[in-house]
Amino acid sequence: MIDILSSIPKNSIHYVKSLIEIEDLKIKVVNKRKTKHGDFRKGKNNSIITINKTDNKYLFLLVIIHEFAHYNVFKKRIKTAPHGLGWKNEYKKLLNPVLNSKVFPNKLLELLNIHMISPRSSFSYDSPLVKELNKYDSSNKDFIYLDKIEDGKKFKYGNGKVYKKIKKRRKRYLCIETMSKRNYLFLPHAKVELL
Repeated sequence: MIDILSSIPKNSIHYVKSLIEIEDLKIKVVNKRKTKHGDFRKGKNNSIITINKTDNKYLFLLVIIHEFAHYNVFKKRIKTAPHGLGWKNEYKKLLNPVLNSKVFPNKLLELLNIHMISPRSSFSYDSPLVKELNKYDSSNKDFIYLDKIEDGKKFKYGNGKVYKKIKKRRKRYLCIETMSKRNYLFLPHAKVELL
């Protein structure tokens, strides 16, 4: 538990501790995964929440509360889709006590308040919020966001492949992988290396 509490903002420790210490729930910090920040798995005897290791205290707090909302939905036997209305209501209820300027910096708080009007399955779809969260992650310094690159320019993505930015389609960018000539859609806040 010490590992978890040292990974969140100081003014949220008491609240998070009160949430997790009374539950029959295992919380495990794991190495970073590419496809998710955390997950909740129900078990017969005890359930488990896994959270990616990060030095971003605000991201860690959001993820632990996101996953704890899944746990509460399971525990209360609320019939809902994984990120349906029942989960959204539980997430809002759990995040509300820490949604203040004592826990979050003002700009991040402003974007979180907008995001929480109707939270999605992952805040990774909320480009302004992700960009602001990235400011508090020390490992995110040597990149440029895809939406800052001109159409027609080539870039390298985290998988090592080279792409060419074509154009914006609604919220995502159409890009072509240069070797296979296959089309891919990227979020505006995709972290890339300009070539």
